[in-house]
Amino acid sequence: MNTVSRALQRPSRSLTSQLRRPIRQYHQRAFPSSSASIATSHHTLRSGSPSLLRTSNYPSPSQAHRTFSHSLTTMAAVPKFARGIDGSKLKPELDSLLEQGWALDQDGMGVKKTYYFKTYFKAVSFVNVVASQSATKKHHPTITVRIGSVDIHWTTHQPRGLTDKDLTMAQHCDEAAELMGAVQKEEGKKCGPSSPTPSSPGL
Repeated sequence: MNTVSRALQRPSRSLTSQLRRPIRQYHQRAFPSSSASIATSHHTLRSGSPSLLRTSNYPSPSQAHRTFSHSLTTMAAVPKFARGIDGSKLKPELDSLLEQGWALDQDGMGVKKTYYFKTYFKAVSFVNVVASQSATKKHHPTITVRIGSVDIHWTTHQPRGLTDKDLTMAQHCDEAAELMGAVQKEEGKKCGPSSPTPSSPGL
């Protein structure tokens, strides 16, 4: 009590030091084996080193967000058929397309596939064939054309989801791609410098 009374008459820093000393002495007498670790922890916190949260095994908010985002992107999409569509009847046809290289989009409401060609002209010709079929069926895909590849995405917007139109047109795309000479990804034309023309002797 005398220690506390004298400390109250001094600034707050003096009060802290006066109170800390008897507590530390008591702890060293009562728990001699852990006094060193307590002193080390106290020094670590006062020296401005990283906080306990940063040195713990718990992920930081950004790490947790990245882990959660990654888990979402790796989840397999589930087919979502349009309202009024009997998905059980279309499931065999969908499974057949998935075996042929088609994949469900992120929402599971459409199917997508990339075709590869040896020339840009063949890629564009394939697009023209698909466009002609789309106009006939009055059902149109989203198409992205590159120098040696074409991305096709089929989905039904009204009502939203997968329908028999998407699966039928996807099968037509496979037939058109075979007709236009689609190749494996490794054989598709790449964007880059053309092969140098060999120079004539003496020039």
